[in-house]
Amino acid sequence: MGHAVRDFVWALLGLWLLLCSWSGLGSAELRAPPDKIAIIGAGIGGTSAAYYLRQKFGKDVKIDLFERGEVGGRLATMTVEGQEYETGGSVIHPLNLHMKRFVKDLGLSAVQSSGGLMGVYNGESLVFEESSWFIINIIKLIWQYGFQSLRMHMWVEDILDKFMRIYRYQSHDYAFSTVENLLHSLGGDDFLRMLNRTLLETLQKAGFSEKFLDEIVAPVMRVNYGQSTNINGFVGAVSLACADSGLWAVKGGNKLICSGLLQASKSNLISGSVMYIEEKTRTKQTALGLCPL
Repeated sequence: MGHAVRDFVWALLGLWLLLCSWSGLGSAELRAPPDKIAIIGAGIGGTSAAYYLRQKFGKDVKIDLFERGEVGGRLATMTVEGQEYETGGSVIHPLNLHMKRFVKDLGLSAVQSSGGLMGVYNGESLVFEESSWFIINIIKLIWQYGFQSLRMHMWVEDILDKFMRIYRYQSHDYAFSTVENLLHSLGGDDFLRMLNRTLLETLQKAGFSEKFLDEIVAPVMRVNYGQSTNINGFVGAVSLACADSGLWAVKGGNKLICSGLLQASKSNLISGSVMYIEEKTRTKQTALGLCPL
């Protein structure tokens, strides 16, 4: 359930560093746009990169996308008895502004994610069973876990609020040399610590009880990623965000965004595997002529 959010988070970070490496150049350098751009992978990261690079560099740049499998990557569907089902990233968070924009720009339709009532089974019995009555769920959560669920909601909201700063940075073409520097600008030392801790360690240090972690947080990790709470702390936080309300998907399959971005970017899709990447020296134009980069 959380794959779409997680994959787009890292794709967004990588794409942004790529774009900012161009926009962050000093005005004294007369650097021409590239003639050709190669992108490896036609998932949400590769196709969104092609889309934004086309917007940034215009129609004269040749963009090649190399993909050994299907367009869409982890955004995929399968057909069972004539009905298509999501098999990869199945839901999108309501705060994902880029995905909202893609749906609008590509003329696609969004549908709200709907699910049934939740139950948590520990192998012997149901330790928590959701009710169709909201107030009963609140009473159950407080009775079994105190105010841990409220604290968890506030913890996730704080992370989302910090991560939303990325949209302001992008709008001003702020540049960072590494993903670590970017994450530090968003969430300070807390974000960097999550990169080097498991989710279990992160939440234990935040004061959450073992009972709450075992019976509520661990099932979310299993459903979303098939993992335990020993998953990376930052990735686990993204997964917890996908347990929120307001989740949505693209009518016809989330992979339609990837195929739509590929078509809109007017990129060349090349089927095959990239075996190696060769570093080449590129020249740049200055007031005195050409010099190697």
